[in-house]
Amino acid sequence: MRKRRWVVLAALAALTTLGAACSDVDSNNDAGGGGSAASVPDNSGTTVKFAISPWTGSEANVAVAQSLLEDKLGYTVDTTKIDEYAQFPALANGQLDATLEVWPSGHAKDYKKFIQADAGVVDGGDLGITGQIGWYIPTYMLDEHPELATWEGLKGNEDLFQTAESGDAGQILDGDPSFVTFDQPIADNLGLDLKVVYGGSEAAELSALDAAYQKNDPILMYFWTPHWAQAKYKLTEVELPDVTPACEQAAADDASKYACGYPPDPLYKAFNADLQQNAPAAYAFLSAMSYSIDDQLQISADINDGMAPEDAAKKWIDANASVWQPWVDAGMSAQSS
Repeated sequence: MRKRRWVVLAALAALTTLGAACSDVDSNNDAGGGGSAASVPDNSGTTVKFAISPWTGSEANVAVAQSLLEDKLGYTVDTTKIDEYAQFPALANGQLDATLEVWPSGHAKDYKKFIQADAGVVDGGDLGITGQIGWYIPTYMLDEHPELATWEGLKGNEDLFQTAESGDAGQILDGDPSFVTFDQPIADNLGLDLKVVYGGSEAAELSALDAAYQKNDPILMYFWTPHWAQAKYKLTEVELPDVTPACEQAAADDASKYACGYPPDPLYKAFNADLQQNAPAAYAFLSAMSYSIDDQLQISADINDGMAPEDAAKKWIDANASVWQPWVDAGMSAQSS
C-alpha cells in the first residue's frame, strides 16, 4: 500500500570497476551462499534510476533490486523518493528508469496516457503481489457495534469517529495526501457524514492506530494489505459496495462520482521505454522480478523494526536464493545475447 512522495534522495556510490570486461565474484557477492562464484558483468557505467513511493513495501522492493543489480549484474543504482503520480511523467522523460510497485486502482489515467499511448513508459509486468485498499477499524469495535462491519452500519454511527480535525463529521484517517484514495467521494456518494483527514504519512497513520489501539478507542482509517501491521493489530475491513463499471469509469474519468469499494490491485512494475535498449540486463532482470506477499512482508517488517533497508534486503537475499536467482539468470542471459 501501498498504495502512497516527495523530494529526491540521493543515490548510492558507483561500483568499483570489476575488470575490462568482467571479473570473478568475490565472497561478498555470493549472496545466500548459493553455489560457486560467477562472473559479474561490468555495467557500472550505466545507472539505473528507481522511484521509491512513500510506503515501506516500495522501499523493500527497491532495496532488493538495488542490491542484486549492483552485486550480481554490476550496475550503478540511484533512487529517488517521489510522489506516486509524479513518477509517471518522470518515467516518460527519462528522469527515472523504473518503478516497482504501481497500484492500478488509482492509475487508470496514467496507464492510458503513458503506457497504452506509447508515451515513454512500458508495462514491466506483475510484481507477484495483489494489494487491497479499504476502510479498516480495530476488530475490538465490533464487540459493541457489530453493525460497523459494513458501510450501512456506519450510517448513524459517524459520531463515534469525530475528532477535533473532522468537526461535526466523523473522521476517516488517511495517510499521505498523495496516496491513491477515493475516500471522500465514497463517503459523500454513500450519504455518510464522514470527512477525510490526512495524517500526512504512513508513519503518522500507524502512530494514530497504535495510540487508539492502546486505549481501545475508535478509529476509522484508510489502510491496505499487504502490510506488516495487519499481523500486529487485529483489524476488520469495512464492507463497501462492490466495484461496478460505473465506478471503474469514475476512477479513470471523474473521481467525484466514485461510490464503491476498492478493487483488488495486482501490483505491477513500469519502466522507461528506453530501458531495454540502454540497460538490457537490468530490463530483463526487472521484468522477471516477482515475489510473494510473505517475501515483501519479511523485508518490510525488518525495516519497520529499525533495520536499514539495504540490510533488510540482504538478509532476505541471503535466505532466498531460489526466489531471486531466476531474475539474475534472466539478466545474465540478456547480457550475453
